[in-house]
Amino acid sequence: MRADEHAGPSRPEPRARRLPRRRSDRVADLTAWTVCVAVLVVLGAAVVIGLRVHDGLSERVTAEARDRTRITAVLAEDVPVLPEGGSRVPADVRWTGPDGVERVGRVEVHGPKQAGDPVAAWVTTDGRVVRAPLSATEAFFVTAATAGGILLVGEFVVAALGHLAFLGVGRLHAAEWEREWAEVEPRWRSTR
Repeated sequence: MRADEHAGPSRPEPRARRLPRRRSDRVADLTAWTVCVAVLVVLGAAVVIGLRVHDGLSERVTAEARDRTRITAVLAEDVPVLPEGGSRVPADVRWTGPDGVERVGRVEVHGPKQAGDPVAAWVTTDGRVVRAPLSATEAFFVTAATAGGILLVGEFVVAALGHLAFLGVGRLHAAEWEREWAEVEPRWRSTR
């Protein structure tokens, strides 16, 4: 058994003994690190923006739930059968407010319906007809879509720019290999 077999794990060679690295190798390393950092920056931006959107929408959900009341109104007109692909149409409705005054507004309803049919509507404290309050589920999906969209677009841009950068690195590698081969080939041919 030789003594060097039990020498333990090999240590990296001192810097002076390592082979010199080509410029293109250093550029390739820098490009890879830059792409990795850019991916992390885009990921971080998507998370931060998603959290901000979620905070804003959470406040909106709370405010709309507090300020809007669901009522049952009566259709003031007939709503026809909807055309293909249509889901809701605007229609006039009537209801009596808490002050006993009859009010008129316009809401979107599913057809077909007859005048006099009850429909759900949302009103503010001053009696204006508004859309239903934003739900927590809708807020979550808007947040996820926003963060996902930023992530998708950002990572696509990073991937495209990284691809272009690595094409440039490949050309740099090829140019260095050609230059080195031009130096080595005459010596190699003379030894054959």
